[in-house]
Amino acid sequence: MNEIKDRGYQLIKQELFRYLNADSNAYKDSYLLRRIRARMRKLGITDFMEYYRIIKKNKQELDDLLLTVAINVTEFFRDPVVWKTLERKVLPELIEYKRKHYDTTIRIWSAACSTGQEPYSIAMLFSEFLGDDLKRYRLKILATDIDREALNTAIRGAYPKEIVEKSVPKPLIKKYFLPMGDHYRISPQIRRYVEFRHFNLLSDRYPTGFDMIFIRNVLIYMTKEAQEEVFKKLYNSLEDHGYLVLGKTETILGSAARLFKLYDLVARIYVKRKNVEVK
Repeated sequence: MNEIKDRGYQLIKQELFRYLNADSNAYKDSYLLRRIRARMRKLGITDFMEYYRIIKKNKQELDDLLLTVAINVTEFFRDPVVWKTLERKVLPELIEYKRKHYDTTIRIWSAACSTGQEPYSIAMLFSEFLGDDLKRYRLKILATDIDREALNTAIRGAYPKEIVEKSVPKPLIKKYFLPMGDHYRISPQIRRYVEFRHFNLLSDRYPTGFDMIFIRNVLIYMTKEAQEEVFKKLYNSLEDHGYLVLGKTETILGSAARLFKLYDLVARIYVKRKNVEVK
């Protein structure tokens, strides 16, 4: 592809990843080109070098490009089979493990949480599964994303009615949402379980100590090498009994495959293999 060799494209890529403080080969060129072209079309530009000059002068446009690259696609209870599998198989096992070990803290990480529907769905899932027993546990859901604008939406916790009604069952809307004009707002009883934080998945240091990590529909845009590095860090972030929940189009390949064992193929859930040396 000639565009990959274009001097302007290479400079844009270099600038973007300097801003991200990450390896410039972390994302696939085919994906980056699509996202950069989308911004250029919006500005009526066809020349990469011209666009490079704009992002060098205009910090806001560089920010907008970053948001375009960090694409946000999410909804409440996305991919129902995942949530059914969590409810029927994973949560019973996890709670049994907690009871056996007299452990009352449950720590979940929703990585690349976008506008917050996933972490709020996780909180609702645990609330429904445990009922009054949830009071016995300290449920902590860390929700992170690179997109500060998306995080602000997530923190507000207010969503248009059509978005909520499209994917949340009516009984849960009544129970966990507050009507607010043409929006619904997440109720305080659910919001209190979720902490939102800005985080770049290409960072060197990851938070640790999780029972479960959700990282769905983001790794497919990264190169195989970048994916392997992310999986290694996720392995260290999980407790030995931990579960890794991927998107339905994603799988663990390469050297990282030895770190996790497939738990459920259809739901794309893995469990951590114990005592594997991460190189």
